[in-house]
Amino acid sequence: MLLAPQMHSGKVLCACQVPKDSALLPASDWAVAVCRHFGGSGGGSALVAKGTGSSDDIPAALKWAEQFARQTTQR
Repeated sequence: MLLAPQMHSGKVLCACQVPKDSALLPASDWAVAVCRHFGGSGGGSALVAKGTGSSDDIPAALKWAEQFARQTTQR
């Protein structure tokens, strides 16, 4: 996962990629959840996805994204 501030728009780019054999967390589900968490939207395939949202605190957004992934893959 990558979270990168976009200075020109004030948004945050979220990009997710997972291994082909990762059935527990599709990249699209991860990107959509993270982007929605900070008021945006995302989409893509099971392997690669991206989106944007707004966040003043990238470290907090990254922590949330990591917690979401851990909770989702521990089912």
